[in-house]
Amino acid sequence: MIPAAFDYEVAESVEHAVSLLAEREDAKLLAGGHSLIPAMKLRIARPSCLIDIGGLTELSYVRDAGDQIAIGAVTRHKDVRDAPLLREHCQIVSFTAGQVGEPQVRHRGTIGGSVSTI
Repeated sequence: MIPAAFDYEVAESVEHAVSLLAEREDAKLLAGGHSLIPAMKLRIARPSCLIDIGGLTELSYVRDAGDQIAIGAVTRHKDVRDAPLLREHCQIVSFTAGQVGEPQVRHRGTIGGSVSTI
């Protein structure tokens, strides 16, 4: 199927993405798109605007946050799988990220997209 018409914006920063979201009531964030795009094709999701945050490198990380490990919203599944910090301290998260979908999904899909709702 073909999705309904929508506008497309590329966020230049986190602040820019937040600003774009504030301007459009039914806008959706896009990074990997492996959940959102199929829903749009079936017209389950019909956002008026997609805001691409896939290039915001400041949202892609796995880092020590004191008594927690922080994982950024646009961190790809393969990067979660390969993160030395997770392999050392939280092997189940690292292992599970390596089991998500097929290789294309692991290499482009994001952890934030997997835990968010459509």
